[in-house]
Amino acid sequence: MLLGDLAELQLELIADAVVERGEALEASVQLVRFAPLVMTAEVDDAAAHVELSVIDGTLRWFCTCAEGRAGAFCAHCVATTLARRRLLVQSACRRTDR
Repeated sequence: MLLGDLAELQLELIADAVVERGEALEASVQLVRFAPLVMTAEVDDAAAHVELSVIDGTLRWFCTCAEGRAGAFCAHCVATTLARRRLLVQSACRRTDR
């Protein structure tokens, strides 16, 4: 599976409050690197640095916030996943507009 598929599955396991916080942060995500197996982002004016990757078919994540450093799929990881989704939707819309 690719990063996006695994990250979307992870969203289903996250507490609603964390997802809601991630939704609020989504507009502040700056994607730095975007590839099928790795994505990095700065979130909330670089207050947090997020890295999502796939290693041996497993989603791995890291965030510089306290929750992320403790291993949680934090609101910054959620926001990064949502920003990826938005980017893909926008890209698909542009292709159909041609």
